[in-house]
Amino acid sequence: MIIDKLANAHLYEGVRPRLKMALDYLRETDLTELPVGEYEIDGDNVFIQIHEYETKSSEEARFECHSRYADVQYIIRGEEKMGYTNVENTRVVEELKEKDLYFLETVAEDRFLVKEGMFALFTPEDAHMPGMYTSAPKPVKKAVVKVLWNER
Repeated sequence: MIIDKLANAHLYEGVRPRLKMALDYLRETDLTELPVGEYEIDGDNVFIQIHEYETKSSEEARFECHSRYADVQYIIRGEEKMGYTNVENTRVVEELKEKDLYFLETVAEDRFLVKEGMFALFTPEDAHMPGMYTSAPKPVKKAVVKVLWNER
């Protein structure tokens, strides 16, 4: 898991070529103008989802992970709290394999604040719980770049 400002994204470009592609897209695209939806960057290897929603309480949020894709979650507008733990600390409670989405229960976690202009990278080893509010529900616009991390 990595959390940083998009201005520092160059520090992580060498991790994987597809991650560099994702970070380049975030830096070079006016994301404020992209409507909600999914957009291809490099076929199924790298694509972006734009979401707009109100943050929710930690009781409403769910831990999730992915087996094939990493998430680069970038806050375009607003802020949200996110939870993190290693998948070794979790138990799968719901599987949506066709969407590469697994909902989890955990007993150990850390929480952190992701503000406008910041991103969090979650690899398949990183269970994460996004979308939580700090003190009250607020609107957020977020980009989630899905980066193929593990080939089948």
